[in-house]
Amino acid sequence: MPSESSQLEKLRLALVGASSLLGAEVKDQLAASGVPRNAVSLFDLKEVAGVLTEYGDEARVFAETVSEALLTHSLICFCSDPKTATESLDAILSSGKLGIDCTQAWSDDPRAFTWLPGVSTPPATSDERAIVIPSAACLMLGTTLAALGKLGEQVSATIFLPASDLGEAGLQELSQQSIAVLNLEEVDDAIFGRQLAFDLWPTACLQGEAQKVLVSELEKLSFVAPPIQIVQAPVFHGMAMSLYVPDVDTSEVSTALLDANVVLGTGDGVQIDSPLLVTGTPGLHAISVRPDHHGAWLWLTIDNLHARAAAAVEAMRAMSTSEFSDGLQ
Repeated sequence: MPSESSQLEKLRLALVGASSLLGAEVKDQLAASGVPRNAVSLFDLKEVAGVLTEYGDEARVFAETVSEALLTHSLICFCSDPKTATESLDAILSSGKLGIDCTQAWSDDPRAFTWLPGVSTPPATSDERAIVIPSAACLMLGTTLAALGKLGEQVSATIFLPASDLGEAGLQELSQQSIAVLNLEEVDDAIFGRQLAFDLWPTACLQGEAQKVLVSELEKLSFVAPPIQIVQAPVFHGMAMSLYVPDVDTSEVSTALLDANVVLGTGDGVQIDSPLLVTGTPGLHAISVRPDHHGAWLWLTIDNLHARAAAAVEAMRAMSTSEFSDGLQ
């Protein structure tokens, strides 16, 4: 059986938005998994074209995103710029290529399917050639619901979004706000809509769409969405979730999580229990499950960028199998 990296190499990958936070993470994971540089082309906006970057230990430059250049590749993955992803879908499908959308631009298109690695069943026919990678919040909550099974049918969840969920612009604005507050200066709020530094507030106050999007993603994955509160947190990287599971024994919950490969307690001897500590660490982490009122509280953390990049790479592997790649033009 050919290795995963050799299968991906045969496909020739176009990584669009390769300089974005998510694109850089996907690029690094591909390089770390052994996919050679000549199998991956790095594309981005015109202003980034020609800028030097790295692929593994090798120097590379970003190429300008041009439709004709993208379509010379077998698999095209969009990590930023939803507009480009939207404009490219028809051409990808009509030319028999494979597409992966990490921007949610294809979420409402019936030709694309939302896929949660390790949970969703990959498409059964080669006609389904467009995958949507859901949001990090959906990856975290969906993976947890799948792990809990029937135990999770009555859960309630509070999800804490980091600034990195809004890309580089979110990180820059939170940084500016933090410095401005300490210096008693005016804060910028174009991205968040209000001061987030040293504050905490539910996104429903300003961005009610966030919860609607998450509920829609869960439903497309055949989950019944539980009661959800989404909170914007003054955290740069890493996502956290507080989950209450009623009428269960803590040992049942712990066993279910361990069986689903959720890291419980410590990872490699280190307690990973916060968005700060989870940064750069793969997998979903939960601290010891705590009993309360005939149920259990869970606190889970995930590196939102690493998780979404890993999901995209896993989708590439799934679509590089002969069932999907045979007959590519």
